[in-house]
Amino acid sequence: MGNPLFVETMNAMGGNGITMGHNDTYSALQTGVVDGAENNPPTLFTANHYSTGVKFYTQTTHLIIPEIFVMSKVAWDKMSRDDQASLMKFAREAQMEQRALWDKSVAEYSGKLQAAGIQFRTIDKKPFYDATAPVRAKYGSQYAELIKRIEAVR
Repeated sequence: MGNPLFVETMNAMGGNGITMGHNDTYSALQTGVVDGAENNPPTLFTANHYSTGVKFYTQTTHLIIPEIFVMSKVAWDKMSRDDQASLMKFAREAQMEQRALWDKSVAEYSGKLQAAGIQFRTIDKKPFYDATAPVRAKYGSQYAELIKRIEAVR
């Protein structure tokens, strides 16, 4: 993605972050223009990136992009309290179902990737987290309290 935060995160971890359209990733991996890409197991499999000579998959969790439910405040304010409560209830139920479906999908595609010969590697994530501290300081200063809450449950 053409997002400076993402590129700086990759650079801080010792990579050479570049931006590239998702549709160009396959040929870039295949031709050696890039030697790695950020993907989750379902995307790595469904985009067929695993067939380009990729041999290893390492889950660093350096980027986790949330799926969010967004609604106009104007529309929200026009709803009755009962409708707001119902929406919150069903949004939470959908969130929990999405998480379960996502976990199932990751497990399924991880198995398919391993069956295709991709070796999953486990690493110590702390050095990556430590290396990206300057990026969090630069982009996350206004969210310092939220970052502390997240770090408390890591």
